Parts: sequence; structure tokens; C-alpha cells
Amino acid sequence: MIFPLDRSVLPQSMVWRALLLLAIVWLLSFSETLQRLDWAFYDTYISLQKTVPDKEIAIVAIDERSLQAFGHWPWSREIHAELINRLAQTGNNIILLDVLFAEPESQNPLADTLLAAAIATHGSVVLPVVPAADPVAQQTYAIEPLAAFRLSAALGHADVELDRDGVARRVFLYAGINAPQWPTIGLVLLHKILHRGEYSASHLITESPKSIGRWVRSQETLIPYIGPPGTFQQFSYAQVFYDTSLLKQLENKVILVGVTANGLGSRFVTPISSGDHQPMSGVEWHANVFEMLRHGRMIYPVSATVASLVSVAWVLAMLILAVLLSRVFSSPLLLVMLASSLAVAGVVLGWLQVWIPPAAALLGILAIYPLWNWHRINKYIHTLFAVNVYANTALESVNDGVITTDADNRIVTVNSSIERILGVHQSLLLGESLQQVLPFKAAGQTTTLQSGKNDFISDKPDEFAMQGYLETADNQKRTIRLTRQPIRDEQNKLMGFVVSINDMTDNIELTQKVTNLGSHDLLTGLPNRLLLLSQFDELASAAKARNGGVIILFVALDNFKKINNALGHRAGDALLRKVAQRMQEIPNNSDCVARWSGDEFVVLVSCQQVSTDTAVQLAQRLLEVIRRPFVVDDQDVFMTASIGISFCPRNGDEGETLLEHAAAAMYHSKHSGGDNFSFYSPELSVVWTRDRLVFEKELRIALADDQLQVFYQPIMNARQQCVLHIEALVRWLHPVRGFLTPGDFVPFAEQIGVIEQLGKQVLLTACLAAHNLSQSLGRPISISVNVNPRQLLFGGFAQVVSQALQQTGLPASSLTLEITEDAIVNNIPLAREVLGKIKKLGVVIALDDFGTGYSSLSLLRDLPIDTLKIDKSFIRALGQNSHDFMITQAIIGLGENLNLEIIAEGVETKRQMQILLDHHCDLQQGYYFSRPVSYTTLLKWMHSPTYGRL
Repeated sequence: MIFPLDRSVLPQSMVWRALLLLAIVWLLSFSETLQRLDWAFYDTYISLQKTVPDKEIAIVAIDERSLQAFGHWPWSREIHAELINRLAQTGNNIILLDVLFAEPESQNPLADTLLAAAIATHGSVVLPVVPAADPVAQQTYAIEPLAAFRLSAALGHADVELDRDGVARRVFLYAGINAPQWPTIGLVLLHKILHRGEYSASHLITESPKSIGRWVRSQETLIPYIGPPGTFQQFSYAQVFYDTSLLKQLENKVILVGVTANGLGSRFVTPISSGDHQPMSGVEWHANVFEMLRHGRMIYPVSATVASLVSVAWVLAMLILAVLLSRVFSSPLLLVMLASSLAVAGVVLGWLQVWIPPAAALLGILAIYPLWNWHRINKYIHTLFAVNVYANTALESVNDGVITTDADNRIVTVNSSIERILGVHQSLLLGESLQQVLPFKAAGQTTTLQSGKNDFISDKPDEFAMQGYLETADNQKRTIRLTRQPIRDEQNKLMGFVVSINDMTDNIELTQKVTNLGSHDLLTGLPNRLLLLSQFDELASAAKARNGGVIILFVALDNFKKINNALGHRAGDALLRKVAQRMQEIPNNSDCVARWSGDEFVVLVSCQQVSTDTAVQLAQRLLEVIRRPFVVDDQDVFMTASIGISFCPRNGDEGETLLEHAAAAMYHSKHSGGDNFSFYSPELSVVWTRDRLVFEKELRIALADDQLQVFYQPIMNARQQCVLHIEALVRWLHPVRGFLTPGDFVPFAEQIGVIEQLGKQVLLTACLAAHNLSQSLGRPISISVNVNPRQLLFGGFAQVVSQALQQTGLPASSLTLEITEDAIVNNIPLAREVLGKIKKLGVVIALDDFGTGYSSLSLLRDLPIDTLKIDKSFIRALGQNSHDFMITQAIIGLGENLNLEIIAEGVETKRQMQILLDHHCDLQQGYYFSRPVSYTTLLKWMHSPTYGRL
């Protein structure tokens, strides 16, 4: 609305506008429009408070160390009984066992009896009650401990209420079915402290197995968190269980036992999580609630009515102050009003422990300034509206990108086509210098506008046209035709320019990227294995012609996993790129640096005369550049490497043979401690075989005794939020080496000739699991099984598949066999024959890791491929790396055009999931949905109330 400019009506209109402002503040206080802003203020206040944690609170954590000690979760209740008995020896302590015991233990019925006895003997044990949804009755029921446990334990509800943004800020002191019958766990612990041995919740035991109704909460308070996860004193469950010396430290303490291990139990985002992004485990949340109740630090939120009255009153007071100070009212005074409002809200929160949301009042105060200067704003709106209408109509009438500037080359207006061409939002361009936002490079020149050496604006003030290319904000090069016309007034004075951009690009960057995939590594840009072998042949031929040779250096980073574990896979990828850049500084321009796999690189150096001294110098230089610290995620990272060296023609003529020799020497250096180099010698093969003899024996025993486990990772239809497929992934729990993934033992199984046996066991187990899961769920579930190259091309594999389907009763259409490009590229005719036989059975064929190998489109033409799985290396940087995005989009489009099913691997974030959905890739797989889990865990999850929620 535009108000009249007549000053005679200003006083009356000012009163009406003030009343309207107060009404808006009142309505905003009642609505949830500004709730996120209020939460932001509250979170800031809470994060600024510093409180020392209560030393009488101790957490016994079910952490990763405990899982290694006691095995997979859940543990037998006999273990919990023993822990309670041990803690009872320390004397007067109180125990919260934050674990649900709602069902009898089927494996060991005696364990329930032992746990009930331990709870009764201790006398001060608290157990949780949690609400759960009944999808059939569309009501809520309470999950309570078994009656044997409730007889001797105090009960408290463990209901955690999340705000709309998913943050846990509040707790309800009482809650229950149809009535708030259970106190929160923190309140139960407080009563235990105040009335030791007297307080009990056993009177809340219900006779019915499940009371159904509506979950009711009462007495809401906000939680002033003490600190981030790890603030309270914490002991490992296994440490307390085995180390008797620790029991003395737990005497007279309130002990909270709960899950802190990653992947187990619930975790909550709290107001103090914004800095380090660490969600809080449930047991630590209960510790914060108990500490709050014990020290009386509850924060009481006022009702919406009170908040509205306070907000309106405060804004009215600021309006009166503005009238009294009308002669000196200015923006600095407005800032003082805003700052004082925030300070008052903080004081009320900190001293009175009352939370009054300030956002509505702040918005009302902020509106006072334009309210006071309305006549000037009204005039400006009239002028601005007319100018914008004319300008937008002119700019949007053309299809090319159009930029208008003033005489100083500052951008005044742009049309919507500029966003498409430059990849930058219009709002970010206005007011900027044309030279800074338009990285144009004329054809045949090597400098851009930003350099100042190719400034066509200054050199050519009149109309002109030029063809060249520009680099957009997402690092794309686009071929364009650029024209420019000056704008002059009636006196022929230069007012500005109109710059028109005609985009002539037709997916040039995408075409080059797809072509380049066959020969280069996507992450580092270095040559891949295929190009490495080709370049070796060229270097070897050239060296042989001049009686020279080639030095092969096989480089592997030492303990690279520490980077992925500590900083994440993105940091690991960044480190690999930096290592690749440094390694390219060492060889001559005519030599080759390639990425072999993972953290392994190969350097080829041609020499007129191959000598050990030359190789030593090269190896030492490589070790030195890798020892220099790398900066990853704003912190120094130190790495070392192990290098293996072989010579051509001294150690052979074939590239693959020489690379194997260099790799053997590298492993020898790594086993000797790393940060060193070794030369290949025939004896290394003997040492390597001896080192593997024990491992071979263990692997054969594991196969014979069926010790290998098959885990399953869901493949979700992210749009429908349901599981359509599951992928079988083999794991080996080695008694000494720990949990081994396929990369740790499958290559070795190929070497010793047991890969067919291993593959057959996994196939049979996976088919049986899929059949049982389909029977349990009442609907078909497909299973995907990875096929090893040797398993596919040798020994009647089609017959093995047929027998597995017959033995398990699984329909052939429910089985998907995943093959990789390197499994078939060396013998395509045989692969076509074997896959044809499998296809006749009705089995689905999927091409795994698509885009990282040879990516030959002829494979899709010649072979019966049904599904393409996009490699996770493209998904990892989705939304950040435009090249990965375009390649992923191209693969999805390729699959749609060929009528192939597309599955995206490695989805780890919600943003990645949404981008894939936006581009019609519904089938997704990755840690965002689930890690690989056992069959029991998968079955339990798919039957749980939370199944299908993303």
C-alpha cells in the first residue's frame, strides 16, 4: 500500500500505522512465524552460559570399546545384572539404566531372572518408559519394562520433545498415557537423592500388557545445557565391568548407564550443537535434565498471551520514546533500542530463568524507523516502482542475457537469462563492476577482463561485438558472442552501456568430461591405470630406441585411513588431490604421474642411463615433498609414504609385471615401518608369501566353518520412502585383525583360488535371506549380490546361480547380480555368453561403479545390462562440484534413454538425496539411509514404526 504524501494527514495516519504495527506485533507473538528467529536468540543465550558440571553425576557409556568387548548389541541382560551387582559394592549410589527391557530375553531366559534380582538387591535402580506409536490403532502406547523389573525399580519417562527445527530444547516433567502419570527420569533421580529408598514408581505398574491412548505431557521447562557431549564425567561400560579399581570413584554418585556408540541409540541436536555439530546421546541428555532439576536451573517459557502482552508493551514504550526524542531520532538510536531489547531478554533469561521470545518485539522496534520516515519512503517507492516496471519489461523481452551499467561500469539491471549463463543470482550482480562479474576472454587472447590488460570497456567506448568464452561461477567455460552499445542522453553524454551476451555453448564441458573419463582419474585428474600402461609402453619404446630405460616408483601413503577416520572422506579426497599436485613437481615434463588406486600412485621416469643413484634421488625427493605438512580443513596434516622401485629393462619388459614388482617392493617398505623406499628383488616374493601363509590358513578355515558374515544395505526408493532392494556385503570378523571388509580379503581369495567357494556361499546366503525377508514382510524384496570377475568368467557360474535359486526358492526376478567393467572388458565375448545364460534364468544384471572404469557405451549395447549404479565418487561432491553434478546428470539421462534402472551409491546427506530426486533418480543407497547391517537388525528395522522415515 502507498500512502498519500499530503503532510496535513501525517499525524492521523501515523497513529493508525502505530496501531497497525502493535496489532501486527500481537499477531506475530501468537503465531509461529518468528519461532526460528526466537530459537536462534535462545540458542545464543544458552551457548554463552558457562556452568561447571556436577561432579556427582557419572555416565557409564556403552561405547565402541564396550561393543568390541561384549560383541554386537543388544547384550545379554546377564551382563547388565553383573554391572549392577558390581556397582552395588561401591555403596550408596543411584543407577539409571537407560535401556528398554520390554520383551523377555529369548536366548537366555535365566538372564531376566538375574537382572530382576540385581535390581531388587541394589534398591536404587531407575528404568525408562517411552511412548511408541501404534500404526494400526493410530494411537500411542507406553513401552514399559517387564513386570519383574518394575517391581523393584523406579520408573521415569524418557520422552524427548523436539522443536520444529529438530532441536531438543525442552522437557516435560510429567507425561503418560491419557494422564501425565510418569515423572521424567531426571525428576525420579532427584527424588532418589532427596528420599533415598523411599521414592518408588512401582505403583505405576499396569496389569494390561499395553495401555493405549493419547500421550499427555505437563509442566514444560527449557533445558540450560551444561556443555557439549563429553562434558560430564564418563566411563566406558567395559572399563567399569572389568576394572575393579574404578568402582571406588563411583561411590555416592548418580550413575547413568546408556548408549553413546555411533550408530546405536537416539541422538539429539541441542542448542549447543551449532558450533561443533555434535548431536547428544540420550544418556547425556538425561544427565543435563537431572543436573538442571538438582540445582534448580529450570527455565520457564511464558505463555503466548504473556509473550504478546510483553512484546506489545515494549514496542509501545519504544514508540513513546521515539516521539519524545523525535528531534534526535535516527538509526543509531534505533540500534540502541534493539540492543537494549536483546540485553533485557538475556537478563530475564539469566537471572529470573524466564524465557520471553524477543523476535516480535525486535521486529516491531525495527519497523519504527520506516514508520517515522514514511513520507520519504513513499516517494521513493513511487519512483522505484515506475523505473522497475520499464526496465524489467525491456530486459525480459529479449532471449539473450542483457546487462545495463552506468558510466562507471557498475551493473544497474540484468535479466533472468544472465542467471542461466553466468550461474549467479541477479541480486549478487547488481552494483558490482562489470569487469569483476564477467570473466570474458576474447578468442585468441590469454587474459580476462579482471586482469586489466584486456579491458574492452575502456579501450572501446563505442559499439562493438566480440566472440570468445567466459568462466561461470560453477567453473564452466561457455562460448559466447558479446556485444556492447553505449547509452547517451540528449546532450550525448555517456550514461552507461547495454551489454548483450549470446550463449553458443552446447554442453562442451560435459562432452569433454565424458570423453576424458576413460583415461583419467576423476578425483586427482591424473592418468588412470589404462593410460598409465599405455604411457609406459611409449616411454619404454622411446627409451629402448636410445638404449635407455624407465624407473618405476610405486608410492603408497602410510596410514592414510587416519585422515578419513578423523576428518572424513572429503578431507581425505582433498589430501589426495594435494599429494597428486606435489608429486607432479618431481618428474620431468616427458614422464608420467598416475593414480593407481586409493592412496597409491605410480611415477614413471625415463632415463638415458638407468642407475640406482638416480632412483634413490627421485625416491628421496618424493618422500621429502610428502613429509611437508599439508593444510586440510584449516589444520596441518602430516603424512609419510612407502615407495617400491623397479627398473625396465633390468627387472622385466612388461608394464604390468614391472608394476607388480614395484608394488611388492612397496609392501616390503611398508611392512618395515614405512617412510622409506625399497628396491625390487626376487626374494621379496618369498617373504611376501611367507607373511601370507597364516592369513591363507585362517581364510580357508573361515570358509570351511562358515565364519564369514553377510551384511545387508537397503536400496531405497527415496521418493516412496520404502526399501525395494537390499545389497549383500560380505564381512569377516577376524579373531586378531578385527572387522575386515571385502577389500581386505577378497583379492587374496582370488590369489589362493577360493573366490568361487566364497562367492557361492555369499550368493546362497543372500538368496535365502531375501526369500525369508519377503516371506516375513509379505511382499517381494530383491537382493543384489556382487560377482567377482573370476567367479563370473570361470567354472559354470550360470549353473551355480540356477542351483542357488532352486535351493532357496527365491524367484529369479528378485536376484540382481552386480558386475564391474573390469570383470568383462578383458573378455567381452565370454562375458556376453555367460551373462546371456544368466539372463535366460530371469536374473537382473547391474553394472556397478559405472563411470569410474572404461565407461564404454559399447558395453551397454552388446551386453544384457538392466541397471546402472552410479559410483559414489560422483555422489560424494554432488551439489559442490559442478563436474560431478553434470556427469551424474548425464548418466541418469543415459539410463532413461536406454530404459535402464539407475541406482545412486554413496548417498550420505539429505541434500544429495534431494538433488538426485530432483533429477529423477529415485533409487538410492548409502549411509544417509542405513549402514550395512545384519539380517536380524534389518528385519527388526523394517518391522519397526520408524521404517520408511527419511
